[in-house]
Amino acid sequence: MFRAIIVAFVLSAFVACGGAPAPTRSNLQAFSVISEQADPAARTLTLLIRVSGPATQANVKPIAESVIASKKGDYAYVIVKSYVEGMTASDPPFAISRLEDGAITHRFNSMAETQKIPTH
Repeated sequence: MFRAIIVAFVLSAFVACGGAPAPTRSNLQAFSVISEQADPAARTLTLLIRVSGPATQANVKPIAESVIASKKGDYAYVIVKSYVEGMTASDPPFAISRLEDGAITHRFNSMAETQKIPTH
């Protein structure tokens, strides 16, 4: 009897684990380009992007850096203005990231970041 319970338990564990679907990547893109303006004479590119996900510096910064990295071979100066969900291009950007002299800097709009309101 004890052996039958152990065998049933082990078999149920295999059945439960084997039925799970394989993990898949999300089809959600991290960002979309709103506009792109290039000035080849000045080797400058200005991009406006909309970032998916939470409106946090931790979410926006690596996406802006990725965009800059993909363009820095073609342009000496890259400016990325990042907007988050719910913002329009007429709003002040959530962040402005710049590539100048080989260095990337970020300036975040403190008023645009999601505010947590304490509750009791």
